[in-house]
Amino acid sequence: MTHERGYDLASQVLNVCNVHHKKLFCHITYRHLLVLSSDENGCIILKKVITIADDFWKDEFLDLIAQHAHSLSMHDLGISLIQHVLELDFTKNTTQDDARLHELMAEFDEALSAFDIADDQLHKLASKLMLDSDLFVEFVTTRRGSLMIQIILGKSEEIDKVLLAAVKQRFIDVTTDFYGYRIMIRTINAFKKRGDLKVYDQILRLIGVHALYLTKDLDVGNSTVQRAINLHHQDCTTFIACGLQCHYIELSFLKHGSKIVEMLIDDRISMVPLVLIMIEIVKCDEDTLVRLANDEYGNNILKKTLELAKEHRDDFFGDLVDKLNPLLDSLRGSLGENIVAIIDSETETVKDRIVSQENN
Repeated sequence: MTHERGYDLASQVLNVCNVHHKKLFCHITYRHLLVLSSDENGCIILKKVITIADDFWKDEFLDLIAQHAHSLSMHDLGISLIQHVLELDFTKNTTQDDARLHELMAEFDEALSAFDIADDQLHKLASKLMLDSDLFVEFVTTRRGSLMIQIILGKSEEIDKVLLAAVKQRFIDVTTDFYGYRIMIRTINAFKKRGDLKVYDQILRLIGVHALYLTKDLDVGNSTVQRAINLHHQDCTTFIACGLQCHYIELSFLKHGSKIVEMLIDDRISMVPLVLIMIEIVKCDEDTLVRLANDEYGNNILKKTLELAKEHRDDFFGDLVDKLNPLLDSLRGSLGENIVAIIDSETETVKDRIVSQENN
């Protein structure tokens, strides 16, 4: 379909094939959407397939394009595909149950379909969204609205500033939504493309400020924090570490929470997370510490903290050993046996060192 002669054949086949073959064509193009969308011939065929598809496949294509709108909006063919999908009656009907939202989207449709898109008209519409933060959240968390914002971002600095302000104003709502999160990423990249890196730092700081809430959001927020940690950006890791302060032990009992804690203390770019969790453990009451050592997720965090403390912060490691020593008998024969082994090994090392010194 990306070859000139193949494209002609595919186009002819689409004109005459039966319902079964059209569905087969939909299945093939759906699987290869990203490849086809980046090729001129492939993109033409893709648009034709989406246009003649039944409602089931139109919905599937709309979902897939909304999921990958960020990468599609990075090149002209991808933008043209998004615009084509937005012009379909099927897409327009997805928001018809909400009259206010549907009416506003119709205004965006009109502005985007103009031969010479006027930035001032789009700026007015973006400002209209900014004035009603609830409407903005509702807009960007729909497939249709998120696609519109994806292709509007980057058209002018003024429009981008308005949309950035709206994202920051309702940061948690945007960041914990599947489509909203992609708008946040697209916003960052729109400013980075102009050489403005301040927005990137502002967003990372906001992730840190709201780290606890985002970490507990299992759908999108937790993944957002994980991606931020994986940037290995010292300031970002420190922001997140401070945002979770006094909640490390609480999070260590949770599957997704413990994953964040583990990633933070493993990220050697900053020692702040390790120091903060060690302080929490030293201040923790004995019952909670025993539960932590015997917990499926907490045990791994406690074990890793001890190992890292021994490697990097010998002073804190001594405090942890002192804290855990009185609990060793209650941990023997349980899941916390590995914690006992670490402490016993350290005790034996200290004894050997003392004997060696006395012999000298």
